Amino acid sequence: MGLYIRLAWRNLLRNTKRSSVTALGITLGIGFCITTLAIMDGLSHDLITGTTQGQVGHIQVHEQDYLAKRQLQQTIENNSQVLLELRDLNSVKAAAARLYSFGYLSKDDKSIGVSLLGVEPKHERQVTSLAEQIVDGSFISEPTPWPKGQALSEAQLALDEQLTEQAIANAFAELDGLDTTSNELQLHTNELIDTLAPLPFTLPQVVLGVKLAKNLQANVGDEITLLFETAQGAQQSLQLQVAGISRQGTDLIDRTRMIFHLEDLQKLLQLPNQSHEIAISTMNLQKVDFAQQVISDVLGSSYPQLSVQTWSQLRPDILALIQSNQALMGTLVFIIFLIAGVGVMNAMLVSVMERRKELSLLKALGLKGPNVVWLVTVETLVLTFVASIAGLAMGIVLGSYLQKYGWDISQFGEFSLAGVGMTSALKAKLTLNNLLIPVIVMFVIALLAALYPAFSAARLEPAQGMRAS
Repeated sequence: MGLYIRLAWRNLLRNTKRSSVTALGITLGIGFCITTLAIMDGLSHDLITGTTQGQVGHIQVHEQDYLAKRQLQQTIENNSQVLLELRDLNSVKAAAARLYSFGYLSKDDKSIGVSLLGVEPKHERQVTSLAEQIVDGSFISEPTPWPKGQALSEAQLALDEQLTEQAIANAFAELDGLDTTSNELQLHTNELIDTLAPLPFTLPQVVLGVKLAKNLQANVGDEITLLFETAQGAQQSLQLQVAGISRQGTDLIDRTRMIFHLEDLQKLLQLPNQSHEIAISTMNLQKVDFAQQVISDVLGSSYPQLSVQTWSQLRPDILALIQSNQALMGTLVFIIFLIAGVGVMNAMLVSVMERRKELSLLKALGLKGPNVVWLVTVETLVLTFVASIAGLAMGIVLGSYLQKYGWDISQFGEFSLAGVGMTSALKAKLTLNNLLIPVIVMFVIALLAALYPAFSAARLEPAQGMRAS
């Protein structure tokens, strides 16, 4: 074996220009493939991280039909007890309840439809990065102190019944085209609502999406008015104060999202101790399926109406995007290696043709055909080995740089993939697989590329080869 390696090394040095150019092709191929795979892994990592930490979490719990219909009344009842049981599980790192609704937000002469999100700030910080997306002001922290509602007296219940009958009569009269305008009816109705669900003494604090705040011309500290509908169908309005402005990076959310403290939104919607969603962060994202099974088993007996889904089940489009990107990059890498393989085969074929006399003389002296095949193959592998070390070094240097500093793509502006906001720097993620796969694949392709020149050399007839010019 040592003799073959020494012969191979000597033959490679006999034409240093050709060997260098071929080695350079292999080096660039391996180096760029390592970098490309690292960037792809970094992009996939950013997509998964952006999905799970942006809002989805690792696992979510819903009322089983909520995601299909998203009705306000489809809530997780006894929310606090469900959260208590989830937070006791070893596989659960944190769990945060959320409440959703819609409303109409106005400031001065501007009005915009908005989506309302109620969160538990303390627990939400452990599940997602919502609190880290603040660009001005601060994230909400404590719920607004609300006065307790009082039960209606007998006289107020009688008044409520009278007002209901009057409202029905007015509705029929309005259908007949009669004037039913009555300020007194609305005044008494508001008095009863204030008794049952009085407004807070201070303005509830909210966080606006950055584009929503811009469109409303609202700044931190400004007062805004929200028109919303309670779970009982009553329309109400409430003054709010802007505590902060956030940027998630997704155009739709930044234009429409308004964040409350969960308890404030429960008060507004009159959905006490209820939520639409519980987002969960597990101890290990790689074992999220196991955690899903544990949570399903725990909740299944006491809360059969609840469904438990992982992030990949909630966002199959993200998983499909990652898989399609990997398939695309795999094709690109294969093409790069195919070109490198053709280069290796061409270099070795030319080398064999130039050494026909030498190889024919060796065969005339007794060198067997299989030995000639082995000689050419070892020569190819030695060349690939040296170039692979250089390619590996190049890939590690480029990949490490992109892993630390990223590839600045801010000149293309803000962008998102499948609704996931991406950072302005595309970062790579070097793994052992990223380093080994290009080298192994290159050795296999180089080995295959060496076969044709090697067998061509083995088939040389000594007499004809020695007469060749």
